[in-house]
Amino acid sequence: MIADAMRTKKTILRIGIFALAAIISAQVIPWLSIAAAWPSVSPLLAVCAAAAACSVTLLSLVGLPLLVLALVRGRWFCRYLCPTGYLLILAGKLGCRHPASLRHMPNLGPGLCLLMLGSALAGFPLLLNLDPLAQFNGLFSIWRRANWTWINVLPGLSLIILGLVTAIWPQLWCARICPLGALQALLGMAGKSCRRIITRKPAVGTVQDCTNSLSAPSGEVVFRRRSFLALFFGAGLGWLLKRTIIPCPNSDGPIRPPGAVAEQIMQGLCARCGSCMRACPEGIILPDPGTGGPGSWLTPRLDFSRRYCSESCRACTVVCPTRAIRPLSLEAKRTLSLALAHVDRTICRSWNRTECLLCVGSCFYKAIDVVEENDAVRGPEVNKARCRGCGACQSNCPVRPFPAIVVHPRERSAQARVQQGP
Repeated sequence: MIADAMRTKKTILRIGIFALAAIISAQVIPWLSIAAAWPSVSPLLAVCAAAAACSVTLLSLVGLPLLVLALVRGRWFCRYLCPTGYLLILAGKLGCRHPASLRHMPNLGPGLCLLMLGSALAGFPLLLNLDPLAQFNGLFSIWRRANWTWINVLPGLSLIILGLVTAIWPQLWCARICPLGALQALLGMAGKSCRRIITRKPAVGTVQDCTNSLSAPSGEVVFRRRSFLALFFGAGLGWLLKRTIIPCPNSDGPIRPPGAVAEQIMQGLCARCGSCMRACPEGIILPDPGTGGPGSWLTPRLDFSRRYCSESCRACTVVCPTRAIRPLSLEAKRTLSLALAHVDRTICRSWNRTECLLCVGSCFYKAIDVVEENDAVRGPEVNKARCRGCGACQSNCPVRPFPAIVVHPRERSAQARVQQGP
């Protein structure tokens, strides 16, 4: 009876946390800061982002309570509070395999966790999209307030696929792969060791046992060696990628949101959680399908086909849990050049003797001048020094299906004014 009551309480708690996480991730509460609240709870994202930036922000401190909880209670969050874990438990009940079938599968979680931490220390964190809270948050990026397209489904695919895999192999993710769960387990082991030292209790029965454990390749020693190798490999791989990734040419690369870090770092630091996409009131931030290369998959890019980046908005700059998009004031945003507009005179109405000039009136930055050629034809011309690449001209151009004025990425160094550390 007591066991049944405890099981019922645990189920009620998990359902309540799942509902709360869904409300937060779906941004039912219309508060801007809510968009990044749930992935910010993850200590894995917080630690990796802080290590990569060599700094701690207020948003990264949101994961501190869970970090402390793991030191005391290990994977308690996994067992009672993780909404992704509860969703996968439900998916696992659809399968016919018994969880005992996992006993021969290797435990990849600690290795993944240490690889992520090592690469973050090198300044280029890897695989942040494997964080379960980022995956849960990304699932709700499917539902957007504006400009819905098929590409919006992409951030939620990882959790959908994970659910299908779990339906075949129950508990595979939680027990063998999840890096957040592995981090909590490692912190729990560290907490136990600290308490053992404080209370002066030996880790094993006798002094002779301790000596033997150091001289023989015991499980603990082997684990320490593998942990060191994973950490070292992650650091080396992160260092190498940070210095070898070459951004795509200007004409092909994605246009990043204001405040985005340098392109070489964006591909590693972005957790693909979808917070910036849901926070954007215009719905112009979409997941990149790989236009910037394989590492650019699902990172945020700007799409000006319908709307533009308003000069009075900085919503995306305050919701990123990893600071792949840095906070900006409105004044700083208005001085930042995102891209550069180009006029195609061959299809522009004004340059073909039809009065238009809608792009001139729509530009907040007064970056489009009206010039006159020798044959008395008047048309728009972009002032490169004043253009901020907000996309207002492109979204308001009446020429269809391809607008006569299109925004293209500038040199990547123009965005690198807001960078991710050394």
